Amino acid sequence: METGLRAFNNTQELIKYIDTQLMDLRKKLGELLRLIEDLRAKKEQDEKLLQLLATLTGMPTREIASKEMVINLDRITLAINPMASTELRFYEELAEYINSKVTRLQAIKKDLEKLANVDIEAKILVVLHDGIPKALIIKTVA
Repeated sequence: METGLRAFNNTQELIKYIDTQLMDLRKKLGELLRLIEDLRAKKEQDEKLLQLLATLTGMPTREIASKEMVINLDRITLAINPMASTELRFYEELAEYINSKVTRLQAIKKDLEKLANVDIEAKILVVLHDGIPKALIIKTVA
């Protein structure tokens, strides 16, 4: 996603940009949700298998599932051979983040549609943070 300044000739052009962002985010969210559903099914299977192995061996399930390694560094987490539940948690967090971006973009688009009805010639400079407009600088053309 884009971070920085971007110029638009009018609000309709900016709204088109937002529509494109929304379409892209919704596509990514749809793909991610399908992946999450697959992982949920795998997680259930993993849990059943671990329970069976724990019953057969008499060992606690956490000892049987010890092949997974999760390392939390300062700014990132490393998951080596993660269990489905760990991977699922990461994907669900990502889905929540994407969904919140969609919601913010929809709200911004609604606000911008009010400006689109005003008939003035102006250049619009948009401050973007991760593809989300944070500020609009409108300069009338003289």
